[in-house]
Amino acid sequence: MNSKKFIVYSLKFIVNSLTFNVFSIGRYFTILLFLLPGNVILAQDSLSVYLEMAGKNNPGLQAKYLEYSAALEKVPQVGALPDPTAQLGFFLNPMELLGGNQVGNMQLMQMFPWFGSLKAAKDEASQMALMKFEEARDTRNSLYSQVKTSWYNIYRKKQEISILNENLELLRSLEKVALAKYANAKSPGSSGNSFSGNASTPVASGNSGGMGGMPTNASTPSSSTGRMNIMSGGSTGMSSNRSGMVDVLRVQMEIAELVNRIEVAKDMLGTEIARFNSLLNRSSGTEVHIPVTLSPVVLPLELNAMGDSLKNNPMLRMSLAEKAAGNAQRVMASKMGKPMLGVGVNYMLIAPRPGNTSMMNGNDMIMPMVSFTIPFFSQKYKAMEREARFRIEASEKSYESTRNELEVSFLDKVQQFKDADRRLALYKNQAALAKTSVQLLLTSFSASTAGFDEVLRMQAQLLDYGLKELDALTDRNTAGAQLEYLAGI
Repeated sequence: MNSKKFIVYSLKFIVNSLTFNVFSIGRYFTILLFLLPGNVILAQDSLSVYLEMAGKNNPGLQAKYLEYSAALEKVPQVGALPDPTAQLGFFLNPMELLGGNQVGNMQLMQMFPWFGSLKAAKDEASQMALMKFEEARDTRNSLYSQVKTSWYNIYRKKQEISILNENLELLRSLEKVALAKYANAKSPGSSGNSFSGNASTPVASGNSGGMGGMPTNASTPSSSTGRMNIMSGGSTGMSSNRSGMVDVLRVQMEIAELVNRIEVAKDMLGTEIARFNSLLNRSSGTEVHIPVTLSPVVLPLELNAMGDSLKNNPMLRMSLAEKAAGNAQRVMASKMGKPMLGVGVNYMLIAPRPGNTSMMNGNDMIMPMVSFTIPFFSQKYKAMEREARFRIEASEKSYESTRNELEVSFLDKVQQFKDADRRLALYKNQAALAKTSVQLLLTSFSASTAGFDEVLRMQAQLLDYGLKELDALTDRNTAGAQLEYLAGI
C-alpha cells in the first residue's frame, strides 16, 4: 500500500469511528501521525506523545494505580456493620412447657459498634487510600521526569554524533590540505629550482674575476660558498618534508580518535534508546523520534512560584494523609473501647400438647432481645491509641524531613538550571567565534601563512565548544524537568 492510499484509508477509518469531540480528534490525529509511513511525527510534540504513552503503558505506574484502586475497596469494607448472627436449634425430644411442647428455637442478632466507630474506620481507610493515590502520583511524576531526561539524553547523543561527524569532515579536509602541502614540498621541480638558484652565484663570480679569462683564487671561496648553499637548501627541503609528513600523521591520529569517539557515542545512544523504550514498555529497538533542533524549555511557572508549589509535592501530601489516617485511627481506637450494642429477636416454635386446655397451648413465642459487649480487656484499645499517637508524630517528623530535603533539592536544581542557562549563552557565542577562527586558519594554512598546530588547536576548541553548548542545553532542560517534578507539576 502506497502512502496516498494509506492516508486515505486512515482518514476514512477516523471519519467512520470518530465521536467528534476535541479530545478524540487529538487522540486519533496523534495515532495517525505514528502510523504514517516513515513514522512521520511532529518533532517538537513527540515528547508530549511519549509522556502520554508512558502514562498508559508503564507497568510500574499501572501497579501503583491498581494498589490505589485496591485501597479504595477497603473503605466500604470497614464502614459496613458487622454481619448479623442467626441461630437455629431443634429439640430431639420436645421440651414440655406450660403452653405446649417447644420443638425449636430461632434467634437473630445484629451488633452495632459505638457511635462514630464506623465513620472513624472509613476515614482511616480513605486516608490510607489517599496515601496510595499520592504515591501513584509521585510515581507518575517521577516517570515523566525520567522520560524527559532520557529523551533529552537521546537528543544529546544524536547531536553529539552529528557534531563529531562535522568535525570529522573538517579533519578530513585538513588532511587533504596537509597531504597536498607535503606532496608539493617533496616534488622534484621545486627542489631543482632551489638548487640552481644557489649554484648560479659562484659561476658568475668566477667568469668576472681574473685575467684573460683564467680563474683567480677568488673563485675558490665562491665555489665553496655555492656548495654550502646547495647543502643548506637540501637540508631545508628534507626538514620541510619531515614536517609535512608529521602534520599528515598528526591529523590522521586525530581522525582515528574522532572515529572511535563516534562509535562509542553510537553504542551509548543504543543503550539510552533501550532505556527510554523500557519506560514506555516497548521493544528496546523501537525508533525514538527526536527533533533536529531543540529549544530551551520554558518553565510553566516562575522559579519563585515553583518554590511555593513545593507543598504540592506528592511526598508531602502523603505525609499529611498519613497524619490524618493516624488521627482517624486514634478516634476509632477510643470508640472501640466502648461497648457494642446488639438488637435481636428470639422466636420459639411451640407445638400444641394434647390434653392441655390453656389458651396459650401451641402458640409460638417471640422475645425481643438486647445485648452489649463488656470491654473488660481494654488494654489493647489503649495500646491502639498510643500506636496512633506515635504514628501521628512520625508523620509530622516525616513531613518536616521531606520538606527540608525538597527545599535543598529545589535550590540545587535552580542553581543547575541557572548555571546551564549561563553556559548555554556563553558556549553558543564561543562556538560561533571558534567556527569563524577555524575557517580563517584553514585559509591561512592553505596559503602557508598559518601553523598546523594552531589549526589543530582551534579545531579542538571548536569541537569542545560545540559539545559544551549541547551539554548546557540538555542540562538546562533536564534541570527544568526535575524542577517540575519537585514542585509537583
